[in-house]
Amino acid sequence: MVFTISLNGPDNVGKTTQLELLPAHFTVSKIGSLHDHDEVIAELHRQGGLKEWWWSSTPLEFVLTIFGALGRRHRNMVEGSKGDMVVFDRGTVMFEAVAVAVIAMKHGDDDLVNARQTLDEILDKHDLRFPRDDMAILMKHGSTVDESVRLTMSRESDPDDKRYTRYQRLLQHELRRQELTGTYHHILQVTATDTIGDVQNNLRKALLARTANPLFQPILHNLVSIYAFGGLSESGKSTIAEAFCARFGTKQAFRAKIAYFHDRTSEALGESIYNLPEKQQALHLFHELERFQRAHYWLRLLTIESLHRNSVTKYLKLWLGEKFRVVFIDTSEVRRLERSLVTPEQLRMHDRLKLERGAPAIQSYADLVLDNNGQLSKSVEILISFAEENRAMPAQEGGGKHGVTYRLRYRFLGGLSRFGVAKGPKKRGLERH
Repeated sequence: MVFTISLNGPDNVGKTTQLELLPAHFTVSKIGSLHDHDEVIAELHRQGGLKEWWWSSTPLEFVLTIFGALGRRHRNMVEGSKGDMVVFDRGTVMFEAVAVAVIAMKHGDDDLVNARQTLDEILDKHDLRFPRDDMAILMKHGSTVDESVRLTMSRESDPDDKRYTRYQRLLQHELRRQELTGTYHHILQVTATDTIGDVQNNLRKALLARTANPLFQPILHNLVSIYAFGGLSESGKSTIAEAFCARFGTKQAFRAKIAYFHDRTSEALGESIYNLPEKQQALHLFHELERFQRAHYWLRLLTIESLHRNSVTKYLKLWLGEKFRVVFIDTSEVRRLERSLVTPEQLRMHDRLKLERGAPAIQSYADLVLDNNGQLSKSVEILISFAEENRAMPAQEGGGKHGVTYRLRYRFLGGLSRFGVAKGPKKRGLERH
């Protein structure tokens, strides 16, 4: 028996993003918008006529089309599912609220009671009643309907669209009525101070309590931190990551190359991950990191190198927050050439690729900008002190403090002595220390 879950709520509350961030696993099917799963709605969407049809269709045509698509989505996804759970972006109760609001607008009187009666008559006459989801979740923002509508419209491309504002007000009053009558199994309040990661963890907590499925543990719950290193070629990312991991020992720390996760994704997709939009690249990397930590549950710290795509890094930081520490290694070209095993021409070619992908922009929002023009030992001590200061590290082998304190995102100036660590050929994949 498939357990069905739906994420419901006003527009722009974050339903789609939260669905995307739920664990990617073969036992959980995540189902998006109707037009992704129904040809009738998809054709309207392709022709660019869905928005106009939404407002110009008759109440009967609207309900038959939307609920016909809803029924096909439900049958295809639930009856054909090979997993244990199906999670919908908007469920049956949400589409009932949508239909009530749209019908009230089509009637021209904004009467939700009359619109609800019209919807019930159409659903009963055409046998369009569908099973309710086993767990219907309402996501809310704002403390009142008025505030919620303002939040929704503030995130629209045209926040002054009067017709859409009117629709949102009707919809959110109907969602509120559903909430008060006990339609939803769980209410997820999204506050102004919640990060996307906070909301995801609150959602997972509710799902874990209801399903007892360990997949819904908090994001990367086994790891204290991920340290992701960015910087131009030959800046010292690999050497610093290696030395950093060595402080914690092989039972706690693991150093990985980002190419390992990208290769796994590309193999599963049957095409290069770099063919995808950068948000999709970031989502795949997010889920690969989660899969990795589930399989390597004993690890407490993971490093990855190197970050060189600005948008991908921003998404990961947005979703993972303080769990994902971005460290930008800032090293002059002179120092990089001194330490490099490649020619100046090759180094500059590698730099051009990183520049095109926005790698230097990562420095502007990095958690730590580390000047690596001096001694390796100094750079590692600064990184260790940063981790201690922010409680973003497991216990070190042998323990001990390092006595270097500073404020977040200060630039540190190392000494002028040469970086005296020999570097071998760079390896792709995973490297354990």
